Amino acid sequence: MTIHRNTPLISALISVLGWGMVGIFIRLSSLQSPLLIISIRFFITFIVLFLVLLFQGKTKQVFVEFFTSRVTIILSLVLFLTYFLGTMAFMLASIGEVTLLISISPFFVILFKRLKGEGTSRNELWGTIIAILGVIIIMLPKITMQIDISSRSLLGDILALTAALLFAVFVIISNTQDRRKKQVNSLSVTLGTCFFGILVFLYLMLFDRSSFPSKDLITLNILSIFALGFFSTAVPTFGFAYASKKTPPVLLSNILLLEPVFAISFAYLFLAEIPHTYIYPGIFLIFIGLLKVSRK
Repeated sequence: MTIHRNTPLISALISVLGWGMVGIFIRLSSLQSPLLIISIRFFITFIVLFLVLLFQGKTKQVFVEFFTSRVTIILSLVLFLTYFLGTMAFMLASIGEVTLLISISPFFVILFKRLKGEGTSRNELWGTIIAILGVIIIMLPKITMQIDISSRSLLGDILALTAALLFAVFVIISNTQDRRKKQVNSLSVTLGTCFFGILVFLYLMLFDRSSFPSKDLITLNILSIFALGFFSTAVPTFGFAYASKKTPPVLLSNILLLEPVFAISFAYLFLAEIPHTYIYPGIFLIFIGLLKVSRK
């Protein structure tokens, strides 16, 4: 019973773990275009999930639910735009700035809850503040070293803020549907998100073939691109879509604050990038914040 009760939380953690590997896979691949990155990610995700659905005999059901449910289409589009704007933001602004700005989605969740008259508990408010303070401490060295006040950096910051806002919208809508007993099929949301990525992929194939690498792709590059689509897109997209229906929105958004912790840890393990000592008090504050938010 305990394992079943914690399944949504475990799904959310696995999703954030996969997203934390995105930077590793992108670094190991030879892709430079953000449009190409986002389109191939979702093209691979679509193929994997289509095969799974075909094996389970649920292909028709999931496709019908996507194309006939307005909420599912909206959730899919919101999630795709969140991915896309986040990718673009990392191409334009510093890693520290973008990570911090995307991580403030809990503030948007709290704002939406207050606007709807739901209010927030003291634990939710202080837990969010403590956890975000932990992220600031972790990313502070990168911000101070990479700050760049330019038009590109400003655009990247705006895109990151928009991605944080969109993700908060995704969490709120999913949670609201669950409270209304209107279940949204997680697979339909995942495939819907892939659908928008495939549209971009087809556009590049038909009108911008120069974006595709023509040669110099070695086995490591290909494996990295596949891993980006499967381990860092297919699994997290499905897992988080499921978790968003079963987990309180503020807690779910705060779990996302673990992403920089995972990302920094993976960079150290796989790329020998030594983390700053600020990571240790940052991790401590993030977990304190998560524990506080999870209390009733």
